[in-house]
Amino acid sequence: MTTDRFGSARWAVVEELGDGRWRLTLRDEADDELGAFGLGVEGPWAPDVEPHVGFVLAQLGLAPTGARPWRVDELGDQRAPVLPLV
Repeated sequence: MTTDRFGSARWAVVEELGDGRWRLTLRDEADDELGAFGLGVEGPWAPDVEPHVGFVLAQLGLAPTGARPWRVDELGDQRAPVLPLV
């Protein structure tokens, strides 16, 4: 169910907001924000948050690419390349 809104998404970025709160943003190739979602899950990135993010991405018709897609970026956020599900 890839929507036109997220069809150009190339990055998923997950930011820890503190107090167990997390925010997922989808960004295009130029790193412009296409949409943002608060995640209703608390806990550390692994093992609690990462699977939840994968589920949300799948619901939006996206999937992280690569064998180990998630890395910590220069701002300390989790970042992974994404492509539409086929």
